[in-house]
Amino acid sequence: MVLNQALQAGALRLAMLLSVNTMAVSAHAADAGVYLAFSDRFETWTCTAKDMPQPNAGATESSGIGGCPAGMLRVDSFCIDQYEASLVSTADGSAGLPLSPFRNPGEAEVRAISAANAVPQAYISGAQAEAACAAAGKRLCSDVEWLRACRGSQGTTWPYGNSADPARCNGHRSLHPAVEYFATVDPWIWEELDHPCLNQLWHGLDRSGANPDCASEDGVLDMVGNLAEWTADAQGTLRGGFYVDTTIQGAGCLYLNTAPTFAAWNFSSGFRCCADSP
Repeated sequence: MVLNQALQAGALRLAMLLSVNTMAVSAHAADAGVYLAFSDRFETWTCTAKDMPQPNAGATESSGIGGCPAGMLRVDSFCIDQYEASLVSTADGSAGLPLSPFRNPGEAEVRAISAANAVPQAYISGAQAEAACAAAGKRLCSDVEWLRACRGSQGTTWPYGNSADPARCNGHRSLHPAVEYFATVDPWIWEELDHPCLNQLWHGLDRSGANPDCASEDGVLDMVGNLAEWTADAQGTLRGGFYVDTTIQGAGCLYLNTAPTFAAWNFSSGFRCCADSP
């Protein structure tokens, strides 16, 4: 697995902060077997790299708001997913079945949905997110659109205002999941940020809409924290931080992480879609 040079150079400092959010370019590592047994908020099991849990069975999009497509609401002159996106299959014979949100979708034929109480899709690249939005008749949000939806008409720092309130969004996990899962701060763990078990620990990734107080002026949820969200910037821009940190690389809506390429991904990378308003 190739590790971002910025992460490699600062591994010791970031390990001490326990707030790493630098993207790793995935080169699927072989299964390393069973690590630790734990109970997560979705299922009770012993997690291994081969497991593909399906917590999103039955997830459906609600009707759109303001004339927008299903799962979306209107912000100014565009529509945006109310929730962080998850994936369903579009392949013959499995159309509509959810994909496991805990691993990269690879070459699977998928489309994005925005559904309450779904585990949002992580482990996804910007290119894959772009294709999933297109398959749903949508598109990745531009950087300008994403910021408007997060900051509201008044340009606030956080979705809910200008003063940080750590209780409102899922962005302050006390221990980095790689440190917890692998039970070490040795530098090699930062090369394992694609591991499917990282987002299945207690008090980590939340289901979509689980933080109703983390809502924007227009009612968009979880734009700060939970998962970092790709925008359409081909340079590799992710916004909003993730469930470990929402301040180190900018506060709240201003949080900006630059991936090495649009094809990069790890456990913290997610997305939502936008569309032109009818």
